[in-house]
Amino acid sequence: MSLIFIGIITFLGIVGGKRIFKCWFNHLTVFSWSMGGLTFFYELKLLPYPDLIILAWFFIIGSSISYFLGILTVTSARSLGGKNYSTRQTVISLPIFADEGKALKYSVIFFSLIGLFVAIHRWYILINMFGSIPSVFLHAPRIYNLNVKGEIKDFIPYLPSFIYVGVFLSAIYTAYRRKFSFLSFFPLFCVVLKELTYFGRGEMLFSTMEFFITFFLMRNLLRRDSLQRFKFSKANAITAATFLFVLLIIAASFVRVARGAKEYYPGASKVLIDLRESMIITPSVYLYVSSDVGVLSKYLELEKEDAKFGENSFRIVYEFISKISNSEEPSFFQKMYHVATWTNTGTYLREIHADYGVVGVFLVPYLLGMIITFLWFNFYENKNLLILTVLVYLYIIIGFSFLMIITRLNIWFMGQVLTIAYLPLLNKMAVHAKREL
Repeated sequence: MSLIFIGIITFLGIVGGKRIFKCWFNHLTVFSWSMGGLTFFYELKLLPYPDLIILAWFFIIGSSISYFLGILTVTSARSLGGKNYSTRQTVISLPIFADEGKALKYSVIFFSLIGLFVAIHRWYILINMFGSIPSVFLHAPRIYNLNVKGEIKDFIPYLPSFIYVGVFLSAIYTAYRRKFSFLSFFPLFCVVLKELTYFGRGEMLFSTMEFFITFFLMRNLLRRDSLQRFKFSKANAITAATFLFVLLIIAASFVRVARGAKEYYPGASKVLIDLRESMIITPSVYLYVSSDVGVLSKYLELEKEDAKFGENSFRIVYEFISKISNSEEPSFFQKMYHVATWTNTGTYLREIHADYGVVGVFLVPYLLGMIITFLWFNFYENKNLLILTVLVYLYIIIGFSFLMIITRLNIWFMGQVLTIAYLPLLNKMAVHAKREL
């Protein structure tokens, strides 16, 4: 019964998003896929997951309603104010495209090369430590722990975050050029190459999410241009998507195998056991996309955690304070709970509750829904790329809601700040280049 209920609610969220925002890609459908998909997979019980406690169900359903009410607050206010959203054709004139994308293209290359330098430098350090590339993979668990403890330092602090400016710009460039090309995936390739030195997968997901969110939001804007026909070749899109999918699967599989991820869990269903040799959907992958709501339930049931106000949401601030005051730095990883096996991510609701209590569980999703909706309309009406930047990074919070509050990671703040700082310069370069023609 729960599967039918979750399926219906998820479907209504997806269709409702299309009806409200007049396009399939919007923050209500993203949220529906993220939290609805997570809960659906958990309730499939392909692993011996415990039943969710009533409080967990209350928080999941209540926070989802709050998020929807936040969206309705803005759409209703606009309707009462006579602001009708239109998708009619118009002239799209952005300074960033003044030189036909040349400055944008070179900016993607510049930030990608920074990312490539960071990746090569990290590989250089690891090869010097362990002797060869095969030896690096053999010592993956140890390297992962060293990175967690911060014992493998980057050449320049925060330099790795520059690649996310490249990811953002490459998505805009791809939407503008109306086709996927080498530059579409150059920044993503650099992220993958760097992540293999961490033996992590989080930034692969982060960068991929950033690229496609930016691409779809930008593409939806450019499709309204009455002077140009921004239409993609289906063959090009399918080929590019297949290439990216294969790249990410191979990289993630390397990380999974190198770290010795378990593919056998006591009590697993026969369906899951049969997937142990799969390269794509394995028991550990199923665990990754389904267990988080169970961790949330265990966290609420045991009540063994105590966080400072905003400690998870704004971990970067507490990290900075700890450095200047010589106090203890917040732990990078959350406490683990046993749900079929030991795991530690418990959806974004876990950190929100730890940071702000019961009120936060309902208030934060409401504010997210309201702010994202306001910025969504603002972007399409004013066509401002600074607004797009903030909008993309808020979308990433929603995309990661099934896993954790993504603002725990410094890259969420640094990538956004660097992009906002660079965009005015890029606009000036593009306009100046046009004058030189």
